[in-house]
Amino acid sequence: MAGDSNAFDAIASKVLRLAQTEALKSVDTGAYLSHLHMKTVPGERGTGRGVNDRLIVADDPGAGPIEWGHIYRHPGSRRVTYVPGKHIMTNALARARWGV
Repeated sequence: MAGDSNAFDAIASKVLRLAQTEALKSVDTGAYLSHLHMKTVPGERGTGRGVNDRLIVADDPGAGPIEWGHIYRHPGSRRVTYVPGKHIMTNALARARWGV
């Protein structure tokens, strides 16, 4: 099956490296970067038996706000600031797809 091929592993590893490269562009503490990894999971179509998919996972607790942005509320104030997302995974996938 394609999910067990070396070519599939190579592509997934490339996307992981691209995500790590994107994360390095804006590393503050290294926490997000240390939470990037590849995970092999059963396929989502049919029974999933005999099919392995690869997920590139950012399991940092702040992964969502880091990717898409968030509102920061300043302590002791009514002031808020929009912090734009860094789009780390989105940019990595685009680079992998289009070879940018």
